[in-house]
Amino acid sequence: MLVKEFIFKIEEKFPLSLQQDYDNSGIQIEGPNLELSNVIVTLDVTEQSVERAIETNAQMILSHHPMFFHPLKSIKSGNFRERMIYPIIMNSISVYSAHTNYDAAKNGLNDLLSEKLELKDVKPLMKMDDFGNGIGRVGYIRKQPIEEFVNFVKEKLESDHVKFAPAESRYVEKIAICSGAGSDLLDSVLSSDVDLYITGDLSYHEIAKAVQSGLSLIVVDHDETEKFFEDGMIDFANSFGIKTTKYHERFYWIL
Repeated sequence: MLVKEFIFKIEEKFPLSLQQDYDNSGIQIEGPNLELSNVIVTLDVTEQSVERAIETNAQMILSHHPMFFHPLKSIKSGNFRERMIYPIIMNSISVYSAHTNYDAAKNGLNDLLSEKLELKDVKPLMKMDDFGNGIGRVGYIRKQPIEEFVNFVKEKLESDHVKFAPAESRYVEKIAICSGAGSDLLDSVLSSDVDLYITGDLSYHEIAKAVQSGLSLIVVDHDETEKFFEDGMIDFANSFGIKTTKYHERFYWIL
């Protein structure tokens, strides 16, 4: 399969029209329309992931987070993002990102999370159309003590730590989730009569607001939900017979 043919398949499944206004999903750097023998799948385009692409003779880097969010005014070697452009172009590598369109799409990241957490009767938290696309997800679990479900979430997300903020009710059944950063959805979640919200990047004051409003929270690190982009996109690429190389980086540790 050629690079442009694979990009067409991605955009057919995860339309760019689903991305948020601030986002920059899609082609980041357009290389030659080569036959794909290897695709690097990663959360972020970094100097290390570019090196891996070169080492494995990959024709494409497929990332979750866009390489560019803002226009470039110059390309200088002192900036790590700009410094990556030269080796990418010189090695004929295309760079493509599927970010909030992948989050929102049916069978995208939030649906993958829903499956991992075994949610039932899942629907978008904020519906975008009549085809199952939307921001966040709401679903149901067997009614159970909240502490039991917290341990289940840690196991399923393969995370050794979470922030757990319980409200007054000690049982949960209706669950809302949002991959990555979910603070913008907090008011929508509060108006959706859910028992528990699972997301990342909530501030102290947002956590306090939720708990005092009767909403329990499980707050995970930003990448602890988004890391499943890699497995999801690998499965998608493999379905077309495209070889992939997973490159997962971690930039911090909890001590």
